[in-house]
Amino acid sequence: MESEVDPAWRPWLRLVDRALDAAADPEWEHLAVEPLANRATDAPLLHGAVLHVDPRRVRRLLRDLLREAEGSGGEGPDSQGGKGDGDPVPRARARRLDAMGVLGAAIAHDAEALERAASAAGVDAGRLAVAAQLAATPILHACAARLGHRISGSWQKGYCPICGAWPATAELRGLERQRRLRCGRCASDWMMPVLRCPFCNEGDHDRLRSLLPEGNEQTRRVDACETCKGYVKTFSTLQAMPPRALATIDLATVELDMVAEERGYARPSRPAFAIEITIRRRTAAPFTITGDHA
Repeated sequence: MESEVDPAWRPWLRLVDRALDAAADPEWEHLAVEPLANRATDAPLLHGAVLHVDPRRVRRLLRDLLREAEGSGGEGPDSQGGKGDGDPVPRARARRLDAMGVLGAAIAHDAEALERAASAAGVDAGRLAVAAQLAATPILHACAARLGHRISGSWQKGYCPICGAWPATAELRGLERQRRLRCGRCASDWMMPVLRCPFCNEGDHDRLRSLLPEGNEQTRRVDACETCKGYVKTFSTLQAMPPRALATIDLATVELDMVAEERGYARPSRPAFAIEITIRRRTAAPFTITGDHA
């Protein structure tokens, strides 16, 4: 699928690779998670949690990603910035960033906090938003790996049960074609009925649409909703796509986005869940989870 991606997206995929390579480093598992004891049943598992992380590793990854984004133009699916002058961000400006605060804002989808951090450090806000989201990848993946067993079997919300993000894609998985929504941030997956809109929970089949591309009807489609005008791209898979494939297949199927947008559908612009999270300096080496509450 990667060969089908427009070459213009190669700089973005290099940033994705950098974040995923970092996520594969077992050192990122050396953090502690304190879930909220009395979390509401409809809240993601990270809502209200306290994460204890190594600030040096966060700071290093964030600065590396930001400098690479600045040097390559830094545009990606979530970037709001332009190409600018192409000059790499000076190390002195990168050092002004509150890396822990930026990480917390990225996990919480707090765009205003990221803009304030960018302004204070004198860096491009759009590129900081991209770098911050990618810098959160290793921690979100580690949390998903450790907390995934606690996802309730009855969870059928449209947003991720771990980090609260909207699904990046949907999979019709296996021979039974079970519908699984996929999170592009922490790589979690969860089940949702085929005839259900993940964005507004519409279940009336007369209000739901499937846009089928000619020649690929059996492998990919767009599931859209007339009630909220949202859509999600859906792919037939034998097993769960690995994290990099999630980013690659999204970029390689922009024609599906064009078809959906031409018909008046759009991906949600607002965050799915107003997650609250606290980031603190790590004091203990092992990865632990305390307060094992459902």
